Amino acid sequence: MRDRSAWKRTLSAATDNWLSRGYLTVCAALLLWTVGDALFSNDEGPSFAGVWPIFATLPTSFLVVLLAGAIGFLLPSAAMLPISVILLAAAAVINAALLGMLLRWLRSRRSQA
Repeated sequence: MRDRSAWKRTLSAATDNWLSRGYLTVCAALLLWTVGDALFSNDEGPSFAGVWPIFATLPTSFLVVLLAGAIGFLLPSAAMLPISVILLAAAAVINAALLGMLLRWLRSRRSQA
């Protein structure tokens, strides 16, 4: 069996500091707003609510947009909203983990100096 301590340490970086938790909270609020707008808005025109979660999860969302575009050819359009939300949530967790690891690295450098 594999040692899961490396995975736990990496994923804990996404939640064990205030910067990563705040980032995840903002991304979750933006995703909820986008889903609510897509489900309950009765506007006939296009909505740009989905752009904000993409901007908030940059640079990881570049891969998400490419992957969602590739999946879009295979699945019906009704399935794209849940898939896009799941992919953007994964991008937010990856970015939060990277922020947490950066914060850990900065703290360790400061403590060594």
